[in-house]
Amino acid sequence: MKPGPRIAIAIVAAGIAAIVVQWYLAISREAPPAAAATTTAPRTQPVPSPAQQPVAPAASIAPEAASEGDGMRRVPLPPVDARSPAWISMAQARQSGDDRAPPLERSVPAEHPAASVLADHDAYAASQLAQKQRLAAAYVQAAGPELANLQADIERGREAGVPPEELARVAEKIRRIEQQRKAADALLAKGKGK
Repeated sequence: MKPGPRIAIAIVAAGIAAIVVQWYLAISREAPPAAAATTTAPRTQPVPSPAQQPVAPAASIAPEAASEGDGMRRVPLPPVDARSPAWISMAQARQSGDDRAPPLERSVPAEHPAASVLADHDAYAASQLAQKQRLAAAYVQAAGPELANLQADIERGREAGVPPEELARVAEKIRRIEQQRKAADALLAKGKGK
């Protein structure tokens, strides 16, 4: 026999051996540890289907057992109905919405300049400046209450004994919001000065 067919036969045999080894390893990984030694042993307990599994009420977990001293407040979850497949509730939520979801806040539609504004360079620049000023005014308006909330958070954190590095992170956030608010105020003043 010539060396060419021998090499082809060796390659095919090596490929088959690799497939058999992978198949054997996959079977041995899937078998449970007790059944790995004796794969012919029948299962003694049937596994209940999702429809047969009991639904645990949310109040069955003791609140003191749920929060193991980690400082987190646990919220009881509603019971899961395992009698029907999950895809049915997903399809219903997709079609009619989920009553547990928070309402969506619709934003104001974007304003697009007219064709005459787009044709005139100065009018377009004025339109862009007005848009930037509206954005800056909205930022200044939203920054005020947020800064007050963050200052209150720092005070509550100091009283609660929050580590100084976490308080420093919030203080840095306040500093950056203040800096951005000053830049927005400068843009608003620039537009009023024209």
